[in-house]
Amino acid sequence: MKSHAPLGDLMQPATPTSPWPKRILISGMVLALCGLLSLFLLQDNLTDFTDPRETSEHSAQFGEVNTITLEPGCWIVNVEESDSDYDVSFNYVESDAAGGAVSEDCRTDSPEANTDVDFVTVTKLDIKETSEILVSISCESDDGCENPLLFTNGDAVVMEIITDPAFLAPLGLCGVGFILVPLGWILISINRGRESSVHISQNQIATAMTPVDGELPPKNEIPTTDELYKLIRGEMPIPEDGGESVPGPFADADTRIRTPAATKVGGSINKPSFHTPENPPKDDSWKNWDEA
Repeated sequence: MKSHAPLGDLMQPATPTSPWPKRILISGMVLALCGLLSLFLLQDNLTDFTDPRETSEHSAQFGEVNTITLEPGCWIVNVEESDSDYDVSFNYVESDAAGGAVSEDCRTDSPEANTDVDFVTVTKLDIKETSEILVSISCESDDGCENPLLFTNGDAVVMEIITDPAFLAPLGLCGVGFILVPLGWILISINRGRESSVHISQNQIATAMTPVDGELPPKNEIPTTDELYKLIRGEMPIPEDGGESVPGPFADADTRIRTPAATKVGGSINKPSFHTPENPPKDDSWKNWDEA
């Protein structure tokens, strides 16, 4: 007989979906939007770091003796509009005289000049240690070279941008938002996979419990007294083994066990008599029956 587990043990209630993945996703989107909006509003303050007139620490003018002291770093030399008329040389000051030339090969992450005035980068000076520099300027035209050379320490500007609270706050909001958005989306996808798995399992259980060919699952695993009484009296069909009948090993003989069909005995309890006038009983028992 087929055993049926109680339906209540199989159909367990699904675990409620956590609302936190959606909250994390929405929070990340809000933080990223606030960060981008803050960067847009503070754009004017950030442009100060790209204006050589604001970031320069030294200047050199044509027609003057220009001796400046530069700290270690990559110094960017800018001039307004054009540098086509400028012929500039940079030398270390040694014993109050011009010494060796300053290396002009360095790189910095400082942002390019981006203001309402066009600036041109003349060169970049690689200063290894604090040094006094002699700047010699010659002009190829008589009425040119009116704008001064501006010296900006690119490494110092980058450090100032990184440590500026007005830049760190929006950047932090954007960073946290860009982390929370994919995290929330991943958690939502995991929850959807679990919900789909639970739904499929419940459908499979319901399908397994559906009656097949009119067969109804038993209400109770132990038969009742009435069912036992009917089973003993032969009023209920006895379940038979559903296995296949295997033929015998001999081709000319069927050795399979056959169950004889049950025969019912009914009708009157009186049996017919075999005595006739031609074949009367040999004793006097019929007289006793007649007298009775």
